[in-house]
Order: sequence, then structure tokens, then C-alpha cells
Amino acid sequence: MKTSNLREQCAVISLVILLILAQSVCAAKPSHPVIVLAITDTLGVVWQEVKGNPKLAGVQALSWRAAGCTDPALVRAEDGTLTVWFTTMGIRKDADGKFAADGPWIGRAVGKDTASPSFKFSPDKPVITDGQEGSWDRYAETLSVIQDGKTDRYIAWYAGYRERGGPTGFVDLAIGQMYSLDKAGTKWARPPAPIYRPKPGAWDGVFISGPTVVQGPDNIWRLYYSGMGTTGGIGLLTSKDGVIWTPSGKVPVLEVAPGKWDSQILEQAVLYAHGKYWLWYSGLDSPLSEKTVICIGLATSDDGVHWKKHPNNPVLRPGHEGSWNDARVVSPSVVLEPDGSFLLAAHGQSKRDIKENRSAGVIGFWRSR
Repeated sequence: MKTSNLREQCAVISLVILLILAQSVCAAKPSHPVIVLAITDTLGVVWQEVKGNPKLAGVQALSWRAAGCTDPALVRAEDGTLTVWFTTMGIRKDADGKFAADGPWIGRAVGKDTASPSFKFSPDKPVITDGQEGSWDRYAETLSVIQDGKTDRYIAWYAGYRERGGPTGFVDLAIGQMYSLDKAGTKWARPPAPIYRPKPGAWDGVFISGPTVVQGPDNIWRLYYSGMGTTGGIGLLTSKDGVIWTPSGKVPVLEVAPGKWDSQILEQAVLYAHGKYWLWYSGLDSPLSEKTVICIGLATSDDGVHWKKHPNNPVLRPGHEGSWNDARVVSPSVVLEPDGSFLLAAHGQSKRDIKENRSAGVIGFWRSR
């Protein structure tokens, strides 16, 4: 791929992700007892949309969430409470009366895990805003969140960058790890340095996003992220303690498929369940434009390193014509339910929203068993 074409595609992807897409979560091993169902051919492959979607629209003019809700990070508590952290952007009028954009910011919503869950913003303001000017992660987005079993607080991984600009729209992209200061996940402490920054000229040296973390039965922490540089796909970092991270020798662990529906890969969710690793990822046939369809595919692995894509990919496509997500389903976040089934949250966008530039997207839910 020519460098100029790559930069042009990166710039388009970055802008859309900043204003439209924004990342995914994977759950750690559940602390509550899980009734393991027999694995069927449909588990993780066939998804039933939850009644009443979308569940999180969030669009409110001249507010902190004017752009809508993107990149869900879904966590399920033992009592059935569902918490979603998401990326958004605000719109305000400046001193001259002109409209200006704020963010990206991170919001939070809570709901009950029922047949048709409903959510409310809690609090109705961002829980993570801009960092200090000049800091490596002044801007943070595409969170994934897990609950820390030792403290009952939360750990989040995210894409951070110093400022907007450059060939991709992001300056000095890196992956950060932050901890909540409360048990609700409404207050967070930013780290002084990232845990990973790609090297120029590497396979992921142009763009990274959407870190998601899972701890397997071997107690090794695995952090997956989407990247793009000399090639594209999903990268892997590993850690024995969840603090110090090492890049995998196999890069990337899941590569793009030129000429296919997933010739570019964006963001993913990973679980360890039913004796194997499951990875759902966003894919599109490049180049990205207003008319580009984005779907979600599935890959599975026995070791978390070597992956096999599902033959029926993509497993989740946009909705029917005229629906709330008839253009795109992006940035999956999946949790394991007590009965062994899966609950998936994803960001969707309609053709009308894209055409009229009226919303960056909304969040809906699906179930699979």
C-alpha cells in the first residue's frame, strides 16, 4: 500500500473513530458461579437483538453528550447490575457565540440485566474529561473496563494521545491503564506514563485503538488492541501481574484479510469462556467512506495467540433498511451471563445519521446462546 494512500485512509478512519466510533471491553473471569451450558453451533455466532434497542442514545444538543454514545465498555455485577462506560463528545458555544466541540469524554450509565434492560446516565456528566495540557494522555477514549477482584474497584485500559493532528488525527497515540478511585467507577486516576507505545515503522506504528483485557486460566493477562502500520490487525500484550506488559512475539495475532469484508480491523472484545478464547472484532472493506458497511466478526482460540476466524463471518451485521443501525455495528463489548450465554453491547449508526451528520451513534444490545 502506498504511504500516501495509507495516510489518507488513516486520517479518515481516525476522524470517524474520534467523532463516530470512539472502544470495547472484555470481562475478566466472573467471580459469581456460572452454570455452563452445552456449547451449541449458535453460541457467539447467532445474535438476537434485545427488544427496545437502542438502549443508550444520549444525544442532547449543547451538552456534554451531544455526539451520542459510542464504544461501550460493559461490566455485569453479581446482583445483575449492568454498567456501561462509553465515549462521547460535547458541543458548546464559545465566548464569540460560535459552536465548539469538547472531548472526547467518557460517560457512564447503569441498568438492570433484564430481558429488555434500560439504562440511565449516572451521573449525567462525564466521569473522565480532558487531562492536563501537554500530558501524554490529555485525551482518552475507547475504554475497556474490568472489576478488580482485590479491591472491588475498576481497572480501565484506553487509547490516549497528547493532541489532535498529524497524519492520523492523533499525536503520540499510546495505551494507558488507569484505576478508579471509587467502587462505582465514577472517579479515575490517570497514570503518569502509558503501558505501551508503538514504534515508528512497526506493524502498528501508524495507529492503535481499543485495548481489551482478559485473564485466562493460566493467570496470564492478555491485552488485545487494534493496530495499523506496515499491516493491520489485532495485537497482543501479555502480563504476569497486570502491571508490566510485554508485546507478543507474534504480530499481529489476527491479521486483516485484503480484499475481504475485514480488510481493515478496528476494535474487538475478548472473553475466556467454555474452555476457549472468543474474540469479536469490527471489520470493514477499505477504504472507509460514508457508505462503508461495518460488521462484527468472530474468531476463537485455544491459547489466545493463534486464532481461527469463524466460517460464517461476519456474525453480526447492520440492521434492516431504515433501522437505527442500518449502516454500521462497531466496537463490541461482551460479558458472560450466569447461564453461560453471552450479552453483547455495540455502537450502531444509521445511514441517515451519517448523511445528516446529526449523531455519532448509539448503543444497542444483543444476546446469544
